[in-house]
Amino acid sequence: MDAHIQKTDFSHSYHASTAIVPEVIGRLISDLKNYGYAQPEIDEIVLSLDEAITNAIQVTLEINRENPEARDSADSRDITIRYTVTDDTFDATVMDRGKGFNIFNILSSTPRIGSANYINQIISYASDSEQAKIKFRMNGEEVPLHGIGAGLKIILNFMDTVTIDFIGESREESPRPESEDANGTIFYMKRQKRYQ
Repeated sequence: MDAHIQKTDFSHSYHASTAIVPEVIGRLISDLKNYGYAQPEIDEIVLSLDEAITNAIQVTLEINRENPEARDSADSRDITIRYTVTDDTFDATVMDRGKGFNIFNILSSTPRIGSANYINQIISYASDSEQAKIKFRMNGEEVPLHGIGAGLKIILNFMDTVTIDFIGESREESPRPESEDANGTIFYMKRQKRYQ
């Protein structure tokens, strides 16, 4: 094996729009094929990155609807997507300026015995194996995660590790409520090549 590891890096910032998804995914598919990734692996990686990008677009568009001046700014870049592909590793980061996760909903989603929908709560509760793959940090401090949505479950199924950094405070509590710069989510995922 060559001592120098070959890799392909992609990094670009975009305005929040669903039109960016085919561009990024098309390039990713091409890069994965160039490194000999098997089609099932390409499908899993594409599904994961597509989900992360779509979530970033969704939360950023919501912020843009609330703040049209920021949306219409010529220098505005709402989402940054970065990924690296090597012969044996894929990793990606998706950053947005949305509101991030509703931490209070996540922390209060632990199943409660005796509640009318206890079985549904258990089904949606993150399994131990999922919990071992994910880190959730709020302003750099790790926070326990007690439940996840379907999109994140899909990503966890196909990635080896996921780290989610929520940066900032709610706009009402922020010392600079007029600033969007300190708010957002940094979503990082990584996996080793699984199929030959």
